[in-house]
Amino acid sequence: LLALHLGRLKDEHIIRPEQVSVGKLNNARISLAIARECRNILGGNGITLEYPVIRHMNNLESVYTYEGTNEMHTLVVGEALTGIPAFR
Repeated sequence: LLALHLGRLKDEHIIRPEQVSVGKLNNARISLAIARECRNILGGNGITLEYPVIRHMNNLESVYTYEGTNEMHTLVVGEALTGIPAFR
C-alpha cells in the first residue's frame, strides 16, 4: 500500500523527498527480512546455489550496505520530522 500511495503522489507531482526515503527504507528492510526468512525456511539448502534464495539475499545485503539505505534514509526522515538538519 505504501508503494501504491507513493506512486500516486508521484503521478500528481506532489511527492516529497522524505516520503521517497520512507518508502525506500521500508522496502529495503522488508525485502531483506523476507529473503532471510526464506533462507531460514530452506534450512541447509538455503545457503546453496541450488536455490536462488541465497543469491537474492546476498544481493539485498550488498545493496543495503553500499547504498547506506538504512542510515541515509533515516537521517532524511529524521530531519523532516525534527527540522534539525542532518547534513551540512
